[in-house]
Amino acid sequence: MNHYTQKTREWLDDRFRQTDSCGVYFAHQPIYGFRMGHSEKSLLHRYIITYQIMELLSHLRFENLVDIGGAEGYKGALVRHLFDAEVKSCDLSQEACKRADEIYSLDTQAIDVQDLPFESDSFDIVLCSEVLEHVPEFETTVEQLMRICKKAVVITLPHESIKHVEKHSTQPHAHLRAFNLNSLDYLESRGFKIIRRRMNNQLLKPLGVLTEAMPRSHKRFMPLWNLYNSSLPLLRALFGKRTMGFLIYLDALVSSVMFYNTMMFVILKDKNAYSTRPLKQIKRSHIMNFAVPFHYIRNQS
Repeated sequence: MNHYTQKTREWLDDRFRQTDSCGVYFAHQPIYGFRMGHSEKSLLHRYIITYQIMELLSHLRFENLVDIGGAEGYKGALVRHLFDAEVKSCDLSQEACKRADEIYSLDTQAIDVQDLPFESDSFDIVLCSEVLEHVPEFETTVEQLMRICKKAVVITLPHESIKHVEKHSTQPHAHLRAFNLNSLDYLESRGFKIIRRRMNNQLLKPLGVLTEAMPRSHKRFMPLWNLYNSSLPLLRALFGKRTMGFLIYLDALVSSVMFYNTMMFVILKDKNAYSTRPLKQIKRSHIMNFAVPFHYIRNQS
């Protein structure tokens, strides 16, 4: 493991030890449910990615899946719940793997995605969501993902400008490279079929913030956030899960024609594994209703 990767692991370990002022584990994903807090913001953004992954998986025939970069296990646990599949959750962070074990009782393993410790064709599906933008050796890592999958690799990546990436490249756990819909085209020349989807339209982000209706604060535009926070009871009365579900649906329509912040690639190693019609119906409510009780980290020092 090189110096950069080791430093990133240390940063991530600190992140996945975090608890908030209530002593509750502060989750990366909305593991406690809609508007239950104790997790990072941008609820619409996270729900859209999760829903699109689950909807896409409903077109694939598989019995097992490995989530590379699985954090505290949210997506892996949801796959197990929806598809009754055998799931392994892996992350660079050892602390993230502990959370996935504690919260969801998932089979976990701390790994370096650039050198995966699995035999070829070990898993039907390999999921790698919001990970590759942090990896120095992008092509090498994709080769590793393709090697260990039997049927398909599912990847999500941010769609950002080069200027945005360069501006934030010195931050911990930074994005190291800008991607577009053509970033994996080289795999098609090797005979792999690639399915692409666009998601997270930036025009819907303000509506997502209103519907999320959770306290926020930021030094910039503080008067605006103070107004927002004072309006939370009204926002909660006006908007709810149905609104969030509609925004998830609307995003799929709008992002397909203009403005998108996230991309999903499905690389088919076995073209027969994909069905044009879904094999299981995935509802947006399945995502928003998936939740666990508040978690308190065991043996926290």
